[in-house]
Amino acid sequence: MIKQPIAFPAGQPLNRTSAAQLVQIANRYDCRVMIEHNQKLVNAKSMLGLLSLSVEEQADMMLVADGAEEDVAVAAIVEWLNK
Repeated sequence: MIKQPIAFPAGQPLNRTSAAQLVQIANRYDCRVMIEHNQKLVNAKSMLGLLSLSVEEQADMMLVADGAEEDVAVAAIVEWLNK
């Protein structure tokens, strides 16, 4: 299991577009990918789950991945966030 703190870049809150992109990336990998924010843990492969977090700009979140491709999934999501 990998736990990685993440945050969206300044000026880019979690909206429908960014949630859809994150879901597409997470679904590429054979592992559980979760996002934790304010003691709420949701499936990063679920658009509705991500949007239920109500994440605002610069919110601190925790990316949690567990499974066969957890390291690759975390690296891909972190790379996408840093673009």
